[in-house]
Amino acid sequence: MDELGVVVLDDLRANMSPADIARNLADFGPAEPDRATRRLRAATGGRVDLNDAAHRLAVITWLRAWGCRHLRRADTPRTDEALRTWWATWRGQLPGSQATLTGLGEADLVSAGRAYDALRAAPAARRSVKGSDIDVAFGDTATAKLLFAIRPQAFPPWDERMRLAFGKPGGGAAYVRLLRLSAAALDGLAGRLGVPVSELPAILGRPESTLPRIVDEFLLIRIARSRHSQ
Repeated sequence: MDELGVVVLDDLRANMSPADIARNLADFGPAEPDRATRRLRAATGGRVDLNDAAHRLAVITWLRAWGCRHLRRADTPRTDEALRTWWATWRGQLPGSQATLTGLGEADLVSAGRAYDALRAAPAARRSVKGSDIDVAFGDTATAKLLFAIRPQAFPPWDERMRLAFGKPGGGAAYVRLLRLSAAALDGLAGRLGVPVSELPAILGRPESTLPRIVDEFLLIRIARSRHSQ
């Protein structure tokens, strides 16, 4: 049996009408950015630069608002240092700020997977266990959301529900697979409609959303519905 996430993206690529897709996205929530994202954009001018300490603090605050509660406020200096050192190594190897999800080449995908694995394993916080503090890694969810924050046109966020829907607990290879499948779904949909991929957000009623965010919302609402119906 195909994985649920693959089935959902194949539906987007080959089967669903724009109206049906738009209804699913509308059911996910409002089309405009949430409050935390608006604050992040205001703090960073819409372009996160992890060389900037104020930008790092803004993105850490945003990650917590987006559910990454393992990044405790008390550990903000550790999280900040994890982001600073990761960015120093990987900034030049990631796609540029104008890169898009459907425009990522093979070298971009390979670099993205390696950068993802480097950050997900980085110690970024602490946790008390039986009276002792132990290191807590940045993790899969926070890593994907961070990539979305710095490259919103290229990288979708994901969380545990979505990872499990693709049959994998996490890791860079699984994330790169998501990138490939998502790009194919968007290209296929645009081809069916006879429009450029860049026009899909407006057609689907999400003119302020990036294509990675549209994929994220569509997957989450369809995965949630499938599980509720079981």
